[in-house]
Amino acid sequence: MGLEVTGGAEMLNRLLHAGDRLRDQLERALFQEALIETRESMQRTPIDTGALRASHETHPAERDARGNISVTITVGGPAGGGDTPTISLGKSGKILKDTTPGVGYALYVHENLDADHPVGQAKFLESTLLESAPHIPERVARRISLRSVVS
Repeated sequence: MGLEVTGGAEMLNRLLHAGDRLRDQLERALFQEALIETRESMQRTPIDTGALRASHETHPAERDARGNISVTITVGGPAGGGDTPTISLGKSGKILKDTTPGVGYALYVHENLDADHPVGQAKFLESTLLESAPHIPERVARRISLRSVVS
C-alpha cells in the first residue's frame, strides 16, 4: 500500500508567504482600531470653532526597517502653526507620544489640565489611547483571519 502526497510545493509556497499576508492583515487591523480611537478622541476634544476636533487624522500603517508596524494619529493639521500632539500605536499596543510641526494651540489645549472646557477635556487623545491600550492587542487579533493568511 502506498501513499502519494500532492500539492506539497503549493503548500510550501503558501507557508513561505504567510508572514507577508499576516503583516498585511496586521496593518489593516491596527489601522481599523486606530480609526475607532480617533473617533473617540474627537468626541473628547474641546470645541471652540470645531477646527481642532476636525483636525484629527489617522495615518496609514507603516513598517519600519525592522518590520515593526505602527499607526499614527495626529491632531492639529492645517488649523494653525506650532506643535501637534502625535501618538503612535505599535503592534504590541505600545503608545509613543511625540510632537511634530502642526497646530500651535492643539498641543496647548491637549496638555492644559487647568482649562475649563464646556465641551471636551484636556488629554483628549492621550486619555483615549491609554484607556484602550490594554485591549488593543486582543482587538487587533480578533480582526485577523488566520484562514486567509495560509490560503
